[in-house]
Amino acid sequence: EEAAQVAKARALYREHFVRVREATGGGRADLAAMSALGQMGIACCVGRDLGQLPGMPPGTEFYNKAEMQVCGMHRKWLSGIDYVPATQSSDGESIARAIVSSGGYEDDEDDGDELWYTGSGGNDLLSSRRQTEGQKLEKGNLALANNIKRGVPVRLLRFVGEVAEERSYTRRLYIYDGLYDVTDYKYEVGARQHGVFKFRLVRSEGQPPLRKNASARLHQRLVELAHRDGTAGERHCVDRA
Repeated sequence: EEAAQVAKARALYREHFVRVREATGGGRADLAAMSALGQMGIACCVGRDLGQLPGMPPGTEFYNKAEMQVCGMHRKWLSGIDYVPATQSSDGESIARAIVSSGGYEDDEDDGDELWYTGSGGNDLLSSRRQTEGQKLEKGNLALANNIKRGVPVRLLRFVGEVAEERSYTRRLYIYDGLYDVTDYKYEVGARQHGVFKFRLVRSEGQPPLRKNASARLHQRLVELAHRDGTAGERHCVDRA
């Protein structure tokens, strides 16, 4: 029943997204469609904060972050880290539910089954995508640290990139790669000489094999940054084909 509800919500979201895009020539069709479903009272996976979700196994494709929020897969369309705040947690501590790895932070390292995920904050995501100030152990970063203490995995989605409309009606593609255990974190000086938190994520056991080239998007992003900044050869990312 819940899986059918998710499928229905995704179909309605697509219908509204396409309708708004055609009517406006673009705009924020993603947010308009999300708002429309909210006004209709459509909510998926209510009460299911952690772990796998019905109707969305590893390998499920998504077409933007607003769609993920509608489905309950990742509930913060503007942020990379989706977490339950302390005020809504059963034990009074925040806990991370899901993260999106999009190549937006130049200090990320991704090897497919294992990655060092850069925490949130201090990044000029809307312009240069460079780290402009140090990060703090708060909000999503603190939640991920709490996952280590409690032994709770997070759902990991990766941004594949811009694709043809025949492949994705939004021309963007994300893939859910399953649950990852948060095993460690560190605070270090990043590529821009600002302090960043980095969280070690290891793919949880007992899941289908990871798709090939899962970390290809990050590899491409780092190469683009290196050539733009004239530092080609100084950054690298191992990509498990």
